[in-house]
Amino acid sequence: MELSSTLVGLAALALFILPIVYLQGIQKRKEKKLLGEFLQLSQEKGLNLTYSEVWNYVYCMGLDTQTKQLIHFKKRGELPEIQVIDLKPFKQCTVNKLGRTVKTTDGAVKVIEKLQLVLTPSNSHNKPETIEFYNAEESNSITTELPLIAKWEKQISHALQA
Repeated sequence: MELSSTLVGLAALALFILPIVYLQGIQKRKEKKLLGEFLQLSQEKGLNLTYSEVWNYVYCMGLDTQTKQLIHFKKRGELPEIQVIDLKPFKQCTVNKLGRTVKTTDGAVKVIEKLQLVLTPSNSHNKPETIEFYNAEESNSITTELPLIAKWEKQISHALQA
């Protein structure tokens, strides 16, 4: 009787765990494919990336510290949106959180609708450059974006000072 209970328990556990493992495998392959496409595109643009990152299976970003070039890649559908930004004309990088305040029973809560990096130019006649990290219209929740944007703000700021 104990053996059959153990086997039923193991079978139930396997039925619960196997789909999760399978989905994680699919997501890893999707992320690896996106990163490969991004790195190939970066090489075609003549960039030798010192840092690169993939998040949400949609966004990629890389930094070439030697040439002070930043590449941002967003792939929704078949055609990617690509930004290659020369960092030399910029003096500062800051995080911009766009959102709204929602009243709840526990009080007011700020909901982030967009998360972006803003590059401020040295010359006030030029306009700032924005880099999207999160958009609530396209993604249902923020997961890793807040620590990731802070990390990239530091890396870009360091590159601007060098």
